[in-house]
Amino acid sequence: MARRKALLHAQKQDANLSYASPSKRSQLSAREYYNARYQKVDKSHRSTTLYADVTNSHIDRLEGLWREYCDTVDIDPYYTLKRSMEGRIKNFFHWMCNNYSVKKISSVETYWHQLSQLYIKWKGRRISPLTLKEIYNFINGPLAEEHRLDDSETDKPLLDAVDFVEMLRCHWVSDTNTFPHERQRVQLATILLVAAFTGSRPGALLGITYRDLDLFVQRDKTTGEVALTLQLKLTRTKSRKKRKRPKTYTFFIDTNPVFCIISHIIGLACDDDAYLFPNTNPKTVLTLGVLKGLNCQPIPWKEDILDAPLFRAPVQSSRGCAIAADTALSYDKYHEWIKRLGEETGFVQVFTTYCLRRATGNAINDDPNSNEAVRNLIMDHTNSAIFQRNYLSRMIRYDTQAAYGGTAPRTELIQAANRMSRRIDPRRPKELTEAQSAGIRQEEEIQELRGRRDELFQRIRQQFTFIYRAEGQTIYDQYEEAKRAVDRKIKARERELIKQIQKEYDAVAPVQDMRAQLEGDVELLSPILCTSGRVRYAFVERSRIAKAFFDPPSTRGAEGDVDWRVSIVDDMVSLCIRQEGVFRKARRIRRTQARESDLDDVERPLNAVKSESKSDSSIPYLFPIRCKPYQCLYCLGDTDLPLEERLHNLGSKYSLQRHFDRRHPFRPREPCPFPHPECAAVTLDSVMHFKNHAATVHGIYMSDRI
Repeated sequence: MARRKALLHAQKQDANLSYASPSKRSQLSAREYYNARYQKVDKSHRSTTLYADVTNSHIDRLEGLWREYCDTVDIDPYYTLKRSMEGRIKNFFHWMCNNYSVKKISSVETYWHQLSQLYIKWKGRRISPLTLKEIYNFINGPLAEEHRLDDSETDKPLLDAVDFVEMLRCHWVSDTNTFPHERQRVQLATILLVAAFTGSRPGALLGITYRDLDLFVQRDKTTGEVALTLQLKLTRTKSRKKRKRPKTYTFFIDTNPVFCIISHIIGLACDDDAYLFPNTNPKTVLTLGVLKGLNCQPIPWKEDILDAPLFRAPVQSSRGCAIAADTALSYDKYHEWIKRLGEETGFVQVFTTYCLRRATGNAINDDPNSNEAVRNLIMDHTNSAIFQRNYLSRMIRYDTQAAYGGTAPRTELIQAANRMSRRIDPRRPKELTEAQSAGIRQEEEIQELRGRRDELFQRIRQQFTFIYRAEGQTIYDQYEEAKRAVDRKIKARERELIKQIQKEYDAVAPVQDMRAQLEGDVELLSPILCTSGRVRYAFVERSRIAKAFFDPPSTRGAEGDVDWRVSIVDDMVSLCIRQEGVFRKARRIRRTQARESDLDDVERPLNAVKSESKSDSSIPYLFPIRCKPYQCLYCLGDTDLPLEERLHNLGSKYSLQRHFDRRHPFRPREPCPFPHPECAAVTLDSVMHFKNHAATVHGIYMSDRI
């Protein structure tokens, strides 16, 4: 029974403001306070149900489509939906199939579900069961036949442990893609590890904060040994809007830090300076013990960082890219990166987090030590029907042939036959060649769009001389939209062409391989080499982490394992401050060189020979005082950039000016960024002072724009 609080009066803050809690002292009686609240609640819109933010965004989008349809046929959207007129709803779905690229029955059923949620939002109650059944029958019957909607189920692959190791190998060893900031590479590996070991949804993973992490060293009472332990509490579950039901997972140190969640989180926490104990480094955490008489040694976080997200978004800064202090990594960016990683690994199917979630659920379902209750708790399901309908693999992983024939089951072969990595082919095209990309830009439709863009460009140049002077004018907005239209069309055509090329390759390659085997073609029968390790790394830290992927720790002994683990986590911390990929041309050259490099390049990063970074060679690069005409002084002085990008020469003084404006906003009274003792003593008072110094001393010329 709850105890009664002390009887206090409500506080009236202002005659025009709402009343505060009655627990505060004032001259307002409880009767007046609750009557005022009643009047306020009575006038407000009544709530119907608690939806997640993503669900509300889907409902809002469907509401926009419904209003667009009602405007087309000139009817009232609110009145029509509240009456739940079946004819109008059916007509709405005909309109959607005619005006939007709807291809599957399941998509229309999702739209109908969202429309029924909009009805609940407007009407305050559910649509009648008869109407629901009638519309579902209409979608699967007449609508599907008329618009030839596909009724097949989308392929839902599983990424088992073997495939997961292959993907992590690609991420650290052979991936040639760049990230806005190298911390994102460490973050992505950590998210994938947590996703694989917890089977959680992306929203729960991206919302992890330091408050959800409990890091401590505990003592095993049986053996007396100590174990570094991490307890992860996932609070952003799907049901949190209705009832908070957090889950807590426990993790221990893995023998290889590349597969260790704790090692990754220690590195991220060191980069954030999140430890309450001052000057904490990876060695401090990894070598901690437990005092006699205690069962564990907690490792606390700073109070001001408890609510900071662990996986944070990249943001633009004066040096190109930085890490946001309190903004979590968005799902769109995360999904883009893991999809790109799946393509780079060679998976034919599209890789998403749900490939890991389904694999974890099926592994727990097959585990004889587990049960339905544990599986439902881990998967955050209210009942087993959800798992059986949406997550249970449709690929039969049981040897029915052996069971019927009474022979030994070939379980490993069945598992290998169902893996995503089964169809990996290093020869399969992953991107267009320069000739193919150039051919797309010569297509008639794209030429028309480019002509429109160039026409607006010339008109702005004639009227304003410089493009930036037209900002705020209608013609400038038209020019920006024309540029976006060209980019959208080119990207769409590139996606279409690479899909077509891959489809043709998938049809032709097996036939050629069969012919080579039957005819004994020596050239075609040569070993198909994987691209593992054939990458010239921009940073020496990544090269050491990549080497650790193949380096078994068991050969080092107990003390050697600790030192080796500390060195790898130190590399992760150092990698978190690196930045790669300032110039597109440099990235394209590096991707081309990566295919021609040797296996020895695993141990020879680009900036390990001539660099000023503390973790690289101790011999500084001797930059000539007279530079190339369009080099960037700030990039030349940035020791965190790869050497080839520091030396990059832009195409013109206008390109250099744009790069300067976007990447390096000028700050008065700062020293010259060029890495030379004499320049370090020069204090730049203004932009013109900086440009004059760059021109007279270094031979670098920028545009006249101030």
